[in-house]
Amino acid sequence: MSFELLMVTGSVVILFALLMYQGALVPLNQGLGWGLGSRDGKPEYTAMQERVSRTIANHIEGMLLFVPLILVVELAGASSNLTQIGAGLYLAGRVAFAPLYLLGVPYLRSLVWGIALFGTILVGFEVVSAVLSA
Repeated sequence: MSFELLMVTGSVVILFALLMYQGALVPLNQGLGWGLGSRDGKPEYTAMQERVSRTIANHIEGMLLFVPLILVVELAGASSNLTQIGAGLYLAGRVAFAPLYLLGVPYLRSLVWGIALFGTILVGFEVVSAVLSA
C-alpha cells in the first residue's frame, strides 16, 4: 500500500473513532432506551454531543477534498515527495484537530486545521501539475 493510501486509511480510522465516540454519548446522555428506540423527536443534545457532530462534519468535509485527490494520484501513478509530504501533513493535522476541537481549544485548533488544509493543497498542486504536463 502506498504512503498516500495509508494516510487515507488513517483518516478513515479517525472518522470511525469519532463516530464510535458520538454513539457512546447517546446512552450516557439520552438513555439507553432512547438510543435503542426509534429516536422519534430530537432530544436536547449536550455541548459535547454538538461538538462531536461538528468535528465529524468537519472531518468528512476534509476527506471530501483529500480522498479524491489521492485517488487521482494513485490512478495516475503521480506519487511524489510532494504528495507524500502533503498526505502526511493532512493526516497529522487531522489527528491533532479532532481532540483539540473536542476539547474546545481555540486558535491552535485552527492552526492544525490549516496544516491539514495545506497538505491537501500540496497534493492538489501535484495533481494539477501532472494534468497540465500530460
